[in-house]
Amino acid sequence: MNSAVISADGHAASEALGLWEPKRTLTLEAARKHSSRIKFLRRLLLALCTGLAAYLIYEFATQSNTTFIEDNPTESVKMVNPRYSGRTDDGLPFYLTADTATRTLANRSEVALLKPVLEFIREDGADVSLVVAETGTYDDVKKILNLRRAVNLNTDDGYHCKTTHARIFAREKRIEGDERIECDGNFGIVNGNAYEINDNYKVFVFKNGMDAIIEQGDDLGLGEDE
Repeated sequence: MNSAVISADGHAASEALGLWEPKRTLTLEAARKHSSRIKFLRRLLLALCTGLAAYLIYEFATQSNTTFIEDNPTESVKMVNPRYSGRTDDGLPFYLTADTATRTLANRSEVALLKPVLEFIREDGADVSLVVAETGTYDDVKKILNLRRAVNLNTDDGYHCKTTHARIFAREKRIEGDERIECDGNFGIVNGNAYEINDNYKVFVFKNGMDAIIEQGDDLGLGEDE
């Protein structure tokens, strides 16, 4: 039986014999470079942490000096051609429009109106009645309209009144005013220094003195309150 002896040295001989041996993946130089990179990354991470801690300390230290901007009660929001609507206690609709409506932060439930127009219906099936004025305010929660300057009331049943102040309770369908009013209608011509218009805008009560030219009738819906 013949025998063969293969002689080889080093790594080549191992490969020729089909043997396996671990290989070095890193040279000494590569290992040093890898170690240097690890040290650099550690230092960088430490520096970032130190910077973040310093920033947080600064923010907490200066927080008491931060200026907070408070709401300015004089600031306002203006709406152009606003339209409000609601219903009276007996379910009839009313509509309020204006050239502009301005709402301030000091009173969020009320708007200041320029050239307001109130359209309302006194009775089901009746024509629309109107109140117009130069200026006014409207409380959209309570449905109360305060009108000032050149206030004109025209009802579907033929009453016409002029005044400089009208406080209209839209839900209750009544009006009151603290200034002079001049009215004409089925009762004739009546002027008063203050007034109320009650009972679905049908009963006129003139206060603080009145002067009138009265037309006779069975039920004029007219009264005087001393």
